[in-house]
Amino acid sequence: METAQDHVIASARVVLPATERRRTDMTTRDFTFVADEPHNGAVGDGPTPTEYLLMALASCTAQTLRQYVDYKYDTAGDITVEINYHEPEQEGAARYLQRTITLSEEPDPDDLKVMHDIAEKSPVTLLIQFAWSVRTEFVGPR
Repeated sequence: METAQDHVIASARVVLPATERRRTDMTTRDFTFVADEPHNGAVGDGPTPTEYLLMALASCTAQTLRQYVDYKYDTAGDITVEINYHEPEQEGAARYLQRTITLSEEPDPDDLKVMHDIAEKSPVTLLIQFAWSVRTEFVGPR
């Protein structure tokens, strides 16, 4: 339940005009984006809301890991995060997000465990984990 003392961490505003079926203009701070939910094979005018969520998780994971690797190493290399949303065909199986993290440099095995724990605690991961299972794996340099 919201109280007068609650601190707003982030906010967003979406307008879906009466003239549109699915395309929305979204704003946060001074930034404006478009989300669209194309149908019948159309490309659409922007990413879907689900794709925005996946991008938020990927970027938050990379930024959170960057804070650690920049502190720990002189040169940390590239961090690539890919998120795939899975909806199993098996009846009753839970939907989940698969997060694959690729580092361009090979970290120490002990640091890899720490990085896995850090990825699991990134702010967006903590925010969405109540709705979805997020499975994380690290893969070798590419």
